[in-house]
Amino acid sequence: MRYALTRIARFVFVFVIVTFLVMLATRIGSKDPIRDLAGGQVSPEVMAKVEADYPYIEKCEGALAYLPCMGKQYAAWTFDMVRGEMGYSYAQEQTVGEMFKQRGPATFWVGFWAIIIGLLIAIPVGVYSAYKRDSLFDRFMSFGSFATLSTPQLVVAVFLLYAVASRFDFFPNLWNYVAPWSSPVDHFKNFFLPSLTLGIGLGAVWSRLLRADMIMTLQSDFINLARAKGVSPNRVLWVHALRSSVLSLITSVALQLSGLVSGAVVAEQFFGVGGVGGRLVIAVQQNDILIIQAITAVVVAVVVIVNVGVDLLYAVVDPRIRQARALG
Repeated sequence: MRYALTRIARFVFVFVIVTFLVMLATRIGSKDPIRDLAGGQVSPEVMAKVEADYPYIEKCEGALAYLPCMGKQYAAWTFDMVRGEMGYSYAQEQTVGEMFKQRGPATFWVGFWAIIIGLLIAIPVGVYSAYKRDSLFDRFMSFGSFATLSTPQLVVAVFLLYAVASRFDFFPNLWNYVAPWSSPVDHFKNFFLPSLTLGIGLGAVWSRLLRADMIMTLQSDFINLARAKGVSPNRVLWVHALRSSVLSLITSVALQLSGLVSGAVVAEQFFGVGGVGGRLVIAVQQNDILIIQAITAVVVAVVVIVNVGVDLLYAVVDPRIRQARALG
């Protein structure tokens, strides 16, 4: 119980700090936050509507009064968020909730399949590289991982766009969101290349982490004991050793979630995916304050919640952690 309460307190602390800093960043230097929120050059009628919808938004002046003023606005914004009222984009004439409903599924599936692709690359490569340490396969995979990590996602996206998408009719030229349960084949066609753009880099990082942990695990006493008892090499490698080596991999998967949003910006822009990443770029260009704050808040909440889930998953993967927490 104490462990759960500690994690919840950390979640609240991180959420407040990050979202408050984002609010400060969008408001610092603003001469007219009402006009900024309305989208810049707008009619007096729109300005009056924005001021009526968000009376708590005001220009903060004075060094001593700035933080209390921003704190008051942050408290009002947080209260609206808790009630499910995340705001309205006057530049796009759309509520934030409608934006997430429209664009959220696309970003979710790009990130989801990117993680799956990364794991499909990382697990076999990392395990077999550790098992065949310093072999020709291991050296080739190490070079491949280094080359992949040295290649920006921008370059990967350009290569896949011009070398694959433009040369094969299998992949559509115009991206359309298709749910996997509506048409699995069309869903695959639309999401494979954007997800591969992100998944290749993830697989390279995770394979190196898993390889390093597997090498140490394969030298452990319990692995030698399992071999002495006559346990099959495949079971030793893929059950005993792999289970004890995935903690760093699980942690990295959780930590990469926030990075997937920035990566999704590249993938969505190149492949025309109508996701949250592309909407964030538009919001920054238009200084669409509430959109920026809402996307940041959702990303922070997802990352922190997933990390809490990962902490709980540790106890399932490694019984020693569960015992240590019980004693603590």
